[in-house]
Amino acid sequence: MPRRVIVMPVLLAAMMFFVGGDAQAAPPNGPATEHDRIVRYWTPERVAHARPREVERNIPLAPLGKPAGGSNSGGGAYWSGGGLVKQTTGRVLFTLGGSDWVCSGSVATDTQANTSLVLTAGHCVYDDRTNEFATNWMFVPDYETAGTFNCDVARFGCWTADALITTTAWRDSDFNEDYAFAVLGAGGKTGESLQLDSTVGAQAISFFVPQPRLIYAFGYPAARPYNGQKLAYCTGTTFADPYGSTDYGLACDMTGGASGGPWFADFDAATGAGTLTSVNSFKYRGLSKYMFGPYFDAYGQQTYNTALTASGNTLVAAP
Repeated sequence: MPRRVIVMPVLLAAMMFFVGGDAQAAPPNGPATEHDRIVRYWTPERVAHARPREVERNIPLAPLGKPAGGSNSGGGAYWSGGGLVKQTTGRVLFTLGGSDWVCSGSVATDTQANTSLVLTAGHCVYDDRTNEFATNWMFVPDYETAGTFNCDVARFGCWTADALITTTAWRDSDFNEDYAFAVLGAGGKTGESLQLDSTVGAQAISFFVPQPRLIYAFGYPAARPYNGQKLAYCTGTTFADPYGSTDYGLACDMTGGASGGPWFADFDAATGAGTLTSVNSFKYRGLSKYMFGPYFDAYGQQTYNTALTASGNTLVAAP
């Protein structure tokens, strides 16, 4: 299916970082770990110039009217409710094809004591055109750091990926399976060695959740009218993709940088807790007010189960 990667323009406000200097000082003794190396890679200058990664499907479309069951107009807003969603949703920074990019992600529950999982989009960990996994992959939960960025300014600090897991279907450009997990070890701020899910919490994840239903979608969109610095959201009733994928759509105008952000069913706005059921995946060219996300079925469940014990980058075949 024809598609293209979109590099979204970023608001000037999102670029107001002081440049120069390391993101975090090197350890005073001994060789740096891979975590230290990645944290140092993300200087304020690199963070400021990282581009929102968004994929857009480009196919001939019949006009799309108001979808059956759709319950909002597509307008998003900044989240002001706090709660678990603010702590567990974060900005993702990574390198692909020699360029630096930003996406979004969310901490998902897992069964491991020494690692944590972040759910994101497949295109935020793997380039389906060049067949390569991302490098320098870092997650910053509750990313609302105006001014100069570094991991000690961020509320909770930073965590880096030990392994990235996505599907062979996404490798083959199948948008039905555009989701991924990152396995994260210990992190935080300078001198800390904390587990991510023990520090910020985690959101439940579920598969085979019936659609359509009321969904809340979150992310850190960085292109106009958003600034990449604040958590944004849309809410409404999902609808089946009228153009042939097995994905579901949501009226939502979040822009580049929101990719990989979580979709929640049964979301409690008072507590910020819900059930992860999909991620911001793609838009159709010419339909900027509609976001689409994959349906988490047996393939999604198998990918999640693989991520629970993965120790290296992995492409998961369909069950």
